[in-house]
Amino acid sequence: MVPVLNRISGPSEPEFRATGRQIRNNVAMEPNLAPRTARDITQSSVRRNKVVTLLAVIVTAVWTPAAQAEELQLANSYSLGNDFSRNSSNFHPQGLGIDESTGELLYMQQSTNTIYRSNLSGSPTGNRSVGYHHTTSVAADATNYYFSDYTSNNSGLDLFVIGKGGGSASAFSSDVAGYGGYPIDVRNGVLYRTETSNNYNWSNLNQIRISPMSNPDSITTSYSIDTNGIGDIAVDVDGNYLWVLEYQGAASIRQFNLSTGQLIEVFPLALDGDTAGLTYFNGQLFHWDWNTGSSQLRVYNIVSTADSDGDGIPDHL
Repeated sequence: MVPVLNRISGPSEPEFRATGRQIRNNVAMEPNLAPRTARDITQSSVRRNKVVTLLAVIVTAVWTPAAQAEELQLANSYSLGNDFSRNSSNFHPQGLGIDESTGELLYMQQSTNTIYRSNLSGSPTGNRSVGYHHTTSVAADATNYYFSDYTSNNSGLDLFVIGKGGGSASAFSSDVAGYGGYPIDVRNGVLYRTETSNNYNWSNLNQIRISPMSNPDSITTSYSIDTNGIGDIAVDVDGNYLWVLEYQGAASIRQFNLSTGQLIEVFPLALDGDTAGLTYFNGQLFHWDWNTGSSQLRVYNIVSTADSDGDGIPDHL
């Protein structure tokens, strides 16, 4: 984690400025002794420069604000039932999403043709059949579910929408790729997704595409991010963060600026990223570690370590 440099306690800013002026004046007003040699003048100039430089360093240290940072603290861990631990016949068999309108987690598993739902503690709340087999990611808004699928490989579309209350799935985007779908998230009328995958794994994914839900094929923003593949993505609009689960067997969670893609922090939690999902809701990250017959849900609190008053105690304590 990036260390936090707290401000050094000391006099007020006006006091430091007054002290700095007095020291500089004292340096300039040397006693009227014997006429100085060129060497005397040079040494005096060197001393003066050192004092002024030291003052600049001290003032900078005092008035540099503490770095803004977060910590991920494990809040709970739940063993999941059979609906969230079903067999799969292919790579990256699952994705995790959130329905913000109901506060339900959404689980997309290949080979089940179904979106399963749970509360935030992993207890089942229902399901929705989608009619597609090789599904890899899921998201929702108030009306619909959205999921990626690669059933037809390069002969079929990759992103679909289906109503919560009924009806069949239909294409939502013109994306066509030969392999594996891609991670998606939907927040506040905006669609977030990676580039289309070109292999039967997501180790080479490193781009984010952003588009309005009203016109999903109109990419308004795209950028590359510094990551070891992308196992899933989670968007925090309020904090302007993009959270990324690496596509690794012992994966880190990476935090990025949502607007620019700049890397903020890396959390080396050694989580499963190859067969796992990630989503964000209400100040927490949810990690779904999928295994046949024994899946697990981990919940992490996102805690700010900012120390705005420089007292060495984070603001949240």
